[in-house]
Amino acid sequence: MPTDRNVYPINIWINEERDARLRAAGLAATAKEVLAGLKVVSLPTTEQQKDALLARFPSAKCDTSTTNTVELLPRDIKDRLFALVLERRSLDVVGDFLRSLDTPRT
Repeated sequence: MPTDRNVYPINIWINEERDARLRAAGLAATAKEVLAGLKVVSLPTTEQQKDALLARFPSAKCDTSTTNTVELLPRDIKDRLFALVLERRSLDVVGDFLRSLDTPRT
């Protein structure tokens, strides 16, 4: 992940099921091994997107002291982000996700 301090990744842990879904979508290379076989996909988030997420989800935090990552998002939100990754076949989904939160559901 870039060390650019203006990028705040959201790390989504990849289990065997998610790994299979990434492979089926042609996105296996997006998962990176980070610890003893454990994998993550890192969704890039701009400073504005990070601020919007932190405002929307009070449990979320940004670890600016070590990893510069957005952490503690609710599990269902990370599940929705992962579903968008598969649907769009891209890691650049946070903007679309935030826009979907502002769209009224019918």
